Amino acid sequence: MKAIVAGAGPGALSDYTGRAVNAVREADIVLTSDRLSESLKELNQDVRVLGVMDTVHFINEHANQDFTVCVLASGDTGFYSIASTIAKRIDPAVELEFISGIGSLSYFAAKVKMGYENMKLCSLHGKEKSVIPYVCYNEKVFALTGGSIRAHDIATSLLNAGLSNVTLYIGEKLSMEGERIVRGTPAEVADLIFDDLTVMIIENKDYVNRYKSLRDEDFVRGKSPMTKAAVRNLSVAALEIEPTDVVYDIGAGTGSVTCAMALKAAESVVYALEKEDYAVELVKENMEKTGARNICIKKATAPDGLAEFPAADKVFIGGSTGNLKEIIDVILKKNDRTVFVITAVTLETISQSIEVCKELGLETEVICANISTAQKLGRYNLMKAENPVYIIKGAKTLEEKH
Repeated sequence: MKAIVAGAGPGALSDYTGRAVNAVREADIVLTSDRLSESLKELNQDVRVLGVMDTVHFINEHANQDFTVCVLASGDTGFYSIASTIAKRIDPAVELEFISGIGSLSYFAAKVKMGYENMKLCSLHGKEKSVIPYVCYNEKVFALTGGSIRAHDIATSLLNAGLSNVTLYIGEKLSMEGERIVRGTPAEVADLIFDDLTVMIIENKDYVNRYKSLRDEDFVRGKSPMTKAAVRNLSVAALEIEPTDVVYDIGAGTGSVTCAMALKAAESVVYALEKEDYAVELVKENMEKTGARNICIKKATAPDGLAEFPAADKVFIGGSTGNLKEIIDVILKKNDRTVFVITAVTLETISQSIEVCKELGLETEVICANISTAQKLGRYNLMKAENPVYIIKGAKTLEEKH
């Protein structure tokens, strides 16, 4: 069998490429979605509507037969397309070919007269995923919506996150009859209702540079303890946070580490626990001040407050209120590959942390940070030492250093 996966563009037959039209006409069987099926009957009499996995199953079931099937995919074959699933699951006996189409990104960007060379691309279609991290740290975000997350839901979530000054460009039924393009702020479009499979461009002129280092003066201090810049940077670096990691901050304090980790987890969320009311409000103030809005802050004592959080990839523990073993144990039951960083200033906490990690089967690395900062004394700068801080990293397996 030969299987051709062709991009159908945004939907209208007039936007199919010439190669896609020829592939449909010459195929023995055409497989596609219900949305595209009617227009294809003008080109081929044998058009069948199948879901993604049913399409894969059909191709594999007939892999050794001598005919050509054309799969018509919405948009382009290279952008969140059925084409990727077929390529991964196809029988090696099938001769596979892709034909690119006009993607919704290029079509919509042209409609709103905007370049897309610097856009961050994401799909929220059928996913329990938030657009907030993307909008915080990128000037322009292109998002596919659909399923449980629609364009009006995103507008509401932006308002709730304090991102009221962004500009939304929303495209519905692109290239089809009834095409609608709306531009406005989240407040202006939140009460509108949009169809499934709507696309959006979100423009944030005040986006945050996620590569910057946060200074102590960037935070409102209040009366909560704050992890100072040098130790904060070392601790966050030790966690090696990737953009999509789910991160916890146990004992958030002022939120200085919380915000620093949020910049690293720029496509995900940092879940923070803090037991004091005033500190929770302080974290919220610092979220506003730094622009790090991809944070979920909850007033609770660990481990009780962790139950509703998704499994963590990386965890910073700045305060455990004597529950260190229980906290780590609960987190490991959700994901036994979680990486922990614990900070300690007393010998007792250091000893307990290492013992708990050992008891729960975690390998450890320990760094002692002795930080001195220059202070002006007349014409001279005198180095003033701060208390040593121990940074304890624990995980089931730590990579060997070379």
